[in-house]
Amino acid sequence: MLKKVTTLLSVLISAALIASCGPSVNPQLKKKTDNLFSTAQTKNYGVSRAFKAPMKYAVGQYVVHGMTEGSGNRSITKTSIVGKEGNGWVMEFYSLNSKQEAVVQMLIVGLDKAAQTGNTDGIEIQRIKIKDEKGQVQSFEGPMLSMMKNLYKNSLSSLDVQTGTFLTGSAVTVPAGVFTGTYTIKSKVKLFGKTYTGTGWYHSSVPINGVVKSVSDDDKTTMVLLDFGTKGAVSLFD
Repeated sequence: MLKKVTTLLSVLISAALIASCGPSVNPQLKKKTDNLFSTAQTKNYGVSRAFKAPMKYAVGQYVVHGMTEGSGNRSITKTSIVGKEGNGWVMEFYSLNSKQEAVVQMLIVGLDKAAQTGNTDGIEIQRIKIKDEKGQVQSFEGPMLSMMKNLYKNSLSSLDVQTGTFLTGSAVTVPAGVFTGTYTIKSKVKLFGKTYTGTGWYHSSVPINGVVKSVSDDDKTTMVLLDFGTKGAVSLFD
């Protein structure tokens, strides 16, 4: 269920960010991206309890991941929980690479129930806003919001996630620190006719998704944890 939800959110975020995509490399954004990758922490996180799912969601949690592609291109994503409205979580997804910088805010209902039951059918996106590097905010309402909801449903129907069993892993060193006793799992994701396979390392100290590191089987894509916290996340829209 965890892999399914995070994959679907990635699809939605990518679609929402198309409108703010820059045409060429921005030297300032490239430098900002590289600087975030070069920041390393020396803190150690002890042996993890048996990892089955990340800790319960709470306002203030955040994770920052850095992705490197085989071409050498780098990107940053920060996922934060900045509020709670009724049964929904207000989540923000900050995206940075050498061409663009933007943040997407979503009000998502049904995540808690999906985590308990494994059924993602009840997940609903009720609000979407985008803020680009110029500070301009675009809200998805009416037909545009309906389009994003339909994209979610179409993604859900075409998505097939196959995972193995969580196994005890070794210590993993990433810019966010040293994580002892990670749990590793192999997965195969089929989406819109394409298949992606890889291995992920998880730790119970990491909120939201638990991901410390992820590597594709073809070694063309690597994602590492750059920073995280269980409190302190604030909205970039305020």
